[in-house]
Order: sequence, then structure tokens, then C-alpha cells
Amino acid sequence: MTRSDPFWWEAAGRPKAPKEVPLPKSVDVMVVGAGLTGLSAARVLAQRGRSVLVVDAMAPGEGASSRNGGMIGGGHRLSIDELTAQFGAGLARDLLFEAHCASRDHALQVMQEEGIACDYAETGRFRGLWTSSEYDRAGRGIDRLKGLIPMEAHMVPAAEQRTEAGTDLYAGGTVFPLHGGLNPAKWVAGLSAAAERAGAVVQGGVAVTHLSPSRAGHTVHTNRGAVEARDVLVATNGYTGPATPDARRRIVPIPSFLIASAPLSPDLMKRLFPKGRMIAESRERHCYYRPSPDGTRLVFGGRAAMFEAPDRLAKSELKKLARQVFPDLGDFAISHCWRGKTGFTFSFLPHVGQIDGVWYAMGYSGSGNAMAPWLGHKAGLLMAGESEGTTAFQQTPFPTRVWHRGRPWFLPMADLLFRGRDLWHHFRRQR
Repeated sequence: MTRSDPFWWEAAGRPKAPKEVPLPKSVDVMVVGAGLTGLSAARVLAQRGRSVLVVDAMAPGEGASSRNGGMIGGGHRLSIDELTAQFGAGLARDLLFEAHCASRDHALQVMQEEGIACDYAETGRFRGLWTSSEYDRAGRGIDRLKGLIPMEAHMVPAAEQRTEAGTDLYAGGTVFPLHGGLNPAKWVAGLSAAAERAGAVVQGGVAVTHLSPSRAGHTVHTNRGAVEARDVLVATNGYTGPATPDARRRIVPIPSFLIASAPLSPDLMKRLFPKGRMIAESRERHCYYRPSPDGTRLVFGGRAAMFEAPDRLAKSELKKLARQVFPDLGDFAISHCWRGKTGFTFSFLPHVGQIDGVWYAMGYSGSGNAMAPWLGHKAGLLMAGESEGTTAFQQTPFPTRVWHRGRPWFLPMADLLFRGRDLWHHFRRQR
């Protein structure tokens, strides 16, 4: 029987809310959302002597922070030319540096400082490129990127890609040797424990219903009473709800679906993952996959649908995609099939800032294991009044659209559009 819980919870345990305590009447900072962003902000604020309350409608870490693919490194969705055109060369470089280098280094530093055992391994990541023209562009882009920021990457031609991944599907790819893998449920649980050790109060099962201005700053209304807070940080990303409508209109919650195989033979796993890499691809299906931390299973994710598709459809789509990538899999058994909500922005960039005096940090567009704790840390420093909190992501736009009022009614139509584009790109690739 296929389990619907994330595979990661087997080793980490299902996220559990800390022991319920009475909510304080007032705090310096109230953090809404107990994922990687909110817990990181709470940790640094509590370390600086602020009274901090972190609440989540679910158990802390139960959302995407414990449900993702468990890859950590860096990346950017907009090209260098697009970033430069929007922000100028200097800010574009700063955005790239934070996205590729500073965020990853910060995550590893926190793991070390807090003793967080989350199965982290520096495996490297291989990005499979769908067409030969993409391969040529990627090579030029990597050369430019390495000229701007201190990062490591190299190209692998199609003739050599089986040294990186056991597939002939791609036209070569890029290797990022400093990227890695982890158990995301252990990572967020460790960060939650670190925030509590620093002095933050973390509570689950606390649903925020709405915010209102007050003499102290803000009144945060919840199902367990109201709390006065000087500052509020909304860190709900893909789980942003009607209690914070300004953020909800700026975030598009897109589901990501994943499966884990039953244990596979060591010989097969070695053929699929010769170097144990994390792997992602450039096509719009955006499949991403990896070996489990113990090297016995395939963990495979991708865009099975852009709406909350039934489990049966998601499982079928992901199995078909996995067999397309790895024909050697055959009719493999699936032990787990689950999903989580990623938070995309219309600018395809994360953002840190304020709207009407309420702080926000969100919009990681599928790359949160490093960026979420990094921008949570930066938001915490900004709320503490420290100049060290300055980040290039304060200057990114956080736009909405007149037709997006909160509910993503347009995703089923977008799903059809992307499926059509998938077919067109596949057809052009065969020519």
C-alpha cells in the first residue's frame, strides 16, 4: 500500500506541535508560519533578546519545509540578462551571490552551530539540459556566472552524462559540485529546536484569523485568542491564507508532487546515480530526483499537475516520468506518494519587506532549503534594527495581478497550457 505521508517522516518522525502553553498577551515579534523562514527569523530575534512567538495552523514544519525534495544549493530562475535589465549589473550580482553562495553557506553554518543532524551530504547536483541549443546557452551562462560570483560549476557533454546520471534523455548538462542533499523534515525540526533553545515560543494548531493595527503595533487574532505584537512577520509562502490578504494576492501556491520507490537493488541504484548526485532538469515538466540518504530508494518529484490533482493521477504521472528518465526501472513499486505547496511570485524572485507595516519573507519558487532560512535570518535582523539584515531581496518586486484575488482559480487552465507546451517542445526536440 502506498503511503500518503512524506517519505522523510519515516526517519524524522511526523512533525508534532510543542506542548501547548498559554499564548502571551503581548510580544515583541509574532511570526506567522513555523517553517524554515519563520523559525530562522525567530532564532535570530530571540538570540538578540526579543520576545518571540511563532505560530502555525499545522504542526511546526508540517508544510513544504518537511515535504520538499531535500536538495540544497543555489539557483536563479531569471537569466543574468533579465536580472541586469531589471536591476542593473550591481544589484543583479548581489542577487546571484545571495542565491548561489551566501544562502547555502548560512544554512551549513546553522547546521554546524546548532548541531542539526539532517543527513546533509555534499553530493553535487546535475542539471540535465533538454536540447543541444540549451546546452550551448548554459555553457555561456555558467562562464558569465563564474565571472560574477565565486561558485563552482562545469559542463558535461551528452557523451559523458552517464557518468552523472543513468539516462540518455538529456543533451548533456551542468554539474554544481557544492550542492547537496538532506532530509528536509530533520532540517526544519532541528531549526525549530534551535529557535526554542534561543528563547522563542513555538506553537502549532494556532490559526491566525486576521490582523488589525493597534497602539502597540498590531493585534494578531487567532483561534486561541489575540496577541499584541510590535512587529509581525508573515512567513507562510505557499500556505498563505485569507488572514493575510496582501501576501495571498502576491503568492501563487503551486503543488509539487513526489514519490519514493520501494527499496531498489544496489546495482540498479548505482546505475541510476553513479555519483549519488541530486538531479534536476531544464524542461518545463521540471522533474527532480535523487537517491534517498541511505542510497536504497529513488525519490522523484515533478510537475504532475498545477492543481490539487488526485493522488492516483499524481502517482501515475510521476511513475511514467520516472520510467521515461530511467527505462531501467521497469515496473517499480512506489512506497510513498505525497505533495506540498510551493510559493511562486509573479516576478519569479523571493522578497523581503513590509506592506502597511507588516513584514513578509516568501516566494522561493521551489528553492527554499537554503533561501528560506537565509531570508528568514535577514528579516529577523531587519526587525531587530541591525544593518546586517540588508539584503538584495528587499529591492525585488512583490507584485500582484488584478485577476488574482487570493484563490488560484487560473491554475487548471495554466496546467493545460503547460501540457501543450510540453508536447510542442517534445515534438521540436524529435525533429
